[in-house]
Amino acid sequence: MAAMMDTSNKVSIIGTGLQYPPYKHGPEFIPMLVSRHYPSSPALQKVLEINMKTKIENRYSILPSDHPVWHQKSILTTTECDALFKEYGIPLAEDTARQALKDWGGNPMDITHVVAVTCTSMSSPGFDCTLCKNLGLGKNVRRTLLNGVTCASSIAAIRTAYELLLGASHEGKRARALVVACEAMTIHIRGIMEWIAQEETPNLGPVLFADGASALIMSNGICITKDEKPPLWNILGAQTTLLDNSDCVGIIPIITKELPKIIKSVLPSMFRTLIASTASLSSDENNYDPTTYDWALHPGGYSIIHGGEQALGLSPHHLRKSYDCYRTAGNTSSATVLGIIHRLAREHLSGEEGRDKMIGAAFGADITIEMIVFKKPSCVPDTL
Repeated sequence: MAAMMDTSNKVSIIGTGLQYPPYKHGPEFIPMLVSRHYPSSPALQKVLEINMKTKIENRYSILPSDHPVWHQKSILTTTECDALFKEYGIPLAEDTARQALKDWGGNPMDITHVVAVTCTSMSSPGFDCTLCKNLGLGKNVRRTLLNGVTCASSIAAIRTAYELLLGASHEGKRARALVVACEAMTIHIRGIMEWIAQEETPNLGPVLFADGASALIMSNGICITKDEKPPLWNILGAQTTLLDNSDCVGIIPIITKELPKIIKSVLPSMFRTLIASTASLSSDENNYDPTTYDWALHPGGYSIIHGGEQALGLSPHHLRKSYDCYRTAGNTSSATVLGIIHRLAREHLSGEEGRDKMIGAAFGADITIEMIVFKKPSCVPDTL
């Protein structure tokens, strides 16, 4: 008897991509910038101390360490940052999108929705326009650009695409979404350091942030073609929560030592609320056990991952790709969790299958907490 995937009333992830720029900055990069541009101060000294304790081996950057930007006295303007994003960031987004499209296997002209996200470009129109043109997508593709959601926008982008595809299913329409996150965080490092020097207040941003792009293809399962890849995960539910904690000044993200404590304190209740609001999971008490899930937890810093591990009673294995992503690439803001999902999707290539369920969680300014729950699709008998 043949088997087929049960995709009725489901939105699934069916392709992934991840792309980092070619240049890496090690722990020695930030001390070099500080010694070149700033006199010694307690705030900067504290940042340098933390820089050597982050446990990040390398952070990717669109610019090499000898680029003139790192040597000039003036801070890049918003216009200059946007120009660099367009020159180096958009090709990065295009590369990861092509990876995800290839992984999916379908026809790019069948993409009906694009959800693009960045917090490192303020240009209008946004990079979604150029991306769609470069990829050769249809002119009637429904584009949504998320901006200003910071690190939480990785899950916010998936949630947005999920809700758009559920809407298409309600109308009985076939829908496929491309979700792309692209960040050029390092071009803003000098601006953050300038803020640290002027305000005489430590900020962990310069020692954590890095550049990268990641992508997903999502499907509502209507009119599947033979070329399309089977679903990797089905999305079961999502939620967003806004806490009353302001941690951002303009475009300068402020990451303080209080953030891991806040995240650790709210994660368990946020998780239970997500499960309770997910119809297919809420009635079984076993689903309220965090250890029955793999976790794609945004690595806003080592203390956030470790704090989440403690608060939820997890093992390092539950968070293996969060730790791996943080160690090898740092915090790439909105691109991070999508990149973790990509790494989890590739585990089968090395013989690992992981757990049947997964939680994606990310945190952003003010503080926004985004959570989403996935489950690997099951096969049902084909009685046709």
